[in-house]
Amino acid sequence: MRAAFEPGTEIERGAVWSIVLNRNQNLLGKVMLVLERPCEAVTDIAPEEWVDLHTQIRRTTAALDLVFNPDQYNYSFLMNEDAQVHLHVIPRYKSSQVWEGIIFEDRQFGSLYATNTVELPPESLAKLRDMIRSRLP
Repeated sequence: MRAAFEPGTEIERGAVWSIVLNRNQNLLGKVMLVLERPCEAVTDIAPEEWVDLHTQIRRTTAALDLVFNPDQYNYSFLMNEDAQVHLHVIPRYKSSQVWEGIIFEDRQFGSLYATNTVELPPESLAKLRDMIRSRLP
C-alpha cells in the first residue's frame, strides 16, 4: 500500500521515497521524504533504502538551493503525528524571505526551529510544489 498525501503536496512519487511538501511552511520550502513501504521505525530502513534516501536528499536540497538558496538545512526523523518513516528537510534562513507577498522569518536561526504554523492557500501551495518539482535534478 502506497502512502497517501494531502492534496496538493506531492512533489514527486518515487518507487522507494516520495518528496512531499510539508503543509506547514513556517520555514519556506519545508519538505518531507516519505518511505513508500509501510515502516514505523527508522532502524528498519533497509540498506538499499538508505542509499536511495541519500540520492533523494541530494536532489531535494539541490532543487531548494535553486529556488530559495537557504543558508543551511536541518534534517529530522520526527514522526510525531505520523508513525510512517519520513525525513523532514528543513531549510534555514539567516534573513527574512518574501514569497507570494508573505514574509517568512526564521527567528531561531542557529538553534532549534520554531513550531509555529504557516499554511499557504491552495494556489500558493501548488505554485511552491511546482517550483520545487521543476528544479529537481
